[in-house]
Amino acid sequence: MRRLSKGKSRNTPREKLFIIAFCVPAILHLLVFWAGMQWNSLVMTFTNVLTGEVGLDNFRWAVDALTMATGVDMPLAFANTMVFFLMNVLFIPLCMFFSYLLFRKVLGHKFIRLALYLPGAIGGIMMALLYENFMASDGWFFHQIQKLTGSSDPYSMMTQSGLLYVLIFDVLVGVGANLLTWTSIVGRIPTDLIEYGKLEGITPGREFFTVVLPLVWPNFVNMLSIQIIGMFGATGSVLVLTQGKYGTQTLSYWMYSVVLTGDVNEYNHAAALGIIFTLLTVPLYVIFRKVMKRFGTEVEY
Repeated sequence: MRRLSKGKSRNTPREKLFIIAFCVPAILHLLVFWAGMQWNSLVMTFTNVLTGEVGLDNFRWAVDALTMATGVDMPLAFANTMVFFLMNVLFIPLCMFFSYLLFRKVLGHKFIRLALYLPGAIGGIMMALLYENFMASDGWFFHQIQKLTGSSDPYSMMTQSGLLYVLIFDVLVGVGANLLTWTSIVGRIPTDLIEYGKLEGITPGREFFTVVLPLVWPNFVNMLSIQIIGMFGATGSVLVLTQGKYGTQTLSYWMYSVVLTGDVNEYNHAAALGIIFTLLTVPLYVIFRKVMKRFGTEVEY
């Protein structure tokens, strides 16, 4: 076999041409749909849509909207977004603990697995229709909602407590998908470690905190990191259930509605909000990663 000297290309001109042609579509896609859009958004952020002047008018509008509810109820949208974000964060340790119980094969683990997985097997839109009909049916759940809201019609819960209406749906649908992920993660833990712990006589609680949690800690941190990155985009199932009505408006749904309705006057405001949220998210993400790494290290098994 002929050896090539250092610095000499391994590819013929025809092969180089093929590589370039193969990479061109990806490069064009990156330039047009990412770099171009980012540049356009950046220009819109600093441009007054009415006068065309360059300045910080959009940022002033964003700050006023978040503090004084200018135009749209931004404080409510911000609060709802944080509620959905906290719910997504709570899903992670909750599903991790449930996956541990399934891993331990506690009493009734097969029923628990079926009950939590089954809603996730149904499409989101179909599940939303079932949920709406279920809330309107005259059954046990109907009466429990009556007791909870003090209303004779559960549909009034959507108008009076729309956020709770969406949160219940997200819990029913979201737990299964998250649990499936965590079950696969916990299922990779070597059974030898568990058996050794049993021989040593450690309790299930100590087993979870001293054996299981350190092994899955990197996955735990990564999942929380993903939620922090999408903090200001958390919106739940608002689109399929309420379309932002009944006090369920979120920041991301407001931006979606701006694009959907084609309100050009709001495009620049939405771009300014996006820049602000990005500037807030990046340092939070970096600080979170540094803090969480102090409590655990990468483990190979």
